[in-house]
Amino acid sequence: MSQSPIINILTSGLPGNVTRHIYLEYNSRRNLTEYGLILNNYQMLQDCCPPVEALLAISIFYRHVMGHMQGAVSFYKSVERNSGREKECAIKIGETIFDSKQQRYLLSAVIKFEQIQEKYQLTPMFFEFSETIQFMRNCKDLFYKEDGKRLHLKAPSDFENMN
Repeated sequence: MSQSPIINILTSGLPGNVTRHIYLEYNSRRNLTEYGLILNNYQMLQDCCPPVEALLAISIFYRHVMGHMQGAVSFYKSVERNSGREKECAIKIGETIFDSKQQRYLLSAVIKFEQIQEKYQLTPMFFEFSETIQFMRNCKDLFYKEDGKRLHLKAPSDFENMN
């Protein structure tokens, strides 16, 4: 039985207007990434194709979904702090009302995502790229270290000690 691509798992249950933009960007950047793997500077990443595709999907998901969720959690905390502790606060965005229950769901998702980031040493800077070539550089830096003029795949122990 084959596994579902991570982009499908990440976007499962999201509204169509959000998933449409995620898939368009993912497919466009994936094609550019595949082309980049052919270029001399990034051929070594061909051995890491599944992780590179997963990181691309996670990066796009981060920018379209998780970044906004982190902002919403931060904004809710600020509003709650400034409104006083004796009152429950709720924020209405469009037709959606975010109360403390929804805020806890968002906070839980943000915490889980941050745990994944920490486990795989993915800093927020890893996700911040405007051009696909920068994403390729980020992957190269994540997977390889330079010893003199040669690049070597980092050992799992190297990932544990990265900051």
